[in-house]
Amino acid sequence: MIQRLAPWRGNPFGLAAWLLGVWLVVGLAGCKSGATVTVDISVPRPLIEPIDVAMGVYLDDTLKSYVHQERLEDHGAYQIDIGASQAPVFQQVFEAMFESVVPMVAAPAETSSEEEEPRTALANEDGSAMDVQGILAPTIEEVQFAIPDQTGGEFYEVWIRYRIRLFDDDGSPLAEWPLIGYGKANQRNYGSIDQKGAALSAATIWALRDAAALLSFQFRDQAEVQGWLATVEGTSP
Repeated sequence: MIQRLAPWRGNPFGLAAWLLGVWLVVGLAGCKSGATVTVDISVPRPLIEPIDVAMGVYLDDTLKSYVHQERLEDHGAYQIDIGASQAPVFQQVFEAMFESVVPMVAAPAETSSEEEEPRTALANEDGSAMDVQGILAPTIEEVQFAIPDQTGGEFYEVWIRYRIRLFDDDGSPLAEWPLIGYGKANQRNYGSIDQKGAALSAATIWALRDAAALLSFQFRDQAEVQGWLATVEGTSP
């Protein structure tokens, strides 16, 4: 019978060397492993007084299918899928913000010449003529995240940068402004199994909730919005 020898048998330093090799392999594999996160949530309804207008809302396909993918050197590949969350999040927020919300299809047309009047390519979902006083069209510009392995801290952090655009009822642009939602999650609150995925998911959820709260409470603060509201508020169709 052939006796299988352990890799360190007969070498006084073999056991230590073998254990060190195993530790390095496991450690390096752990450092290079990333995470895939899919977030599909709604947010709490903001407790605000609704504005007495009928607001059209357009969410484009890019927004509703948004996936951020990034490979971090020495830390692996990461994917954050937040597309499925966009419609329920914005629906909840806008229904709290406005007396009436009308989902729109197609996108606001952009003019190719300064002499051309902007025209809307939007319509109600049933194809009928628009019966709104304004149109909001949020888009995602960027998602960023940071992990403790990078920062040396304890938190997974996520930033979601939106751009909010307001059009009048014929599709003419009225205002636009950036909106950044921020969320974080302490790695200590999550076990070692799938810690990265769970913590990154939690941080993303908090970023979405932060963006929703900021949008609902800061909408009236935009100077162009105030001017528009002065002409349309209380005249809902």
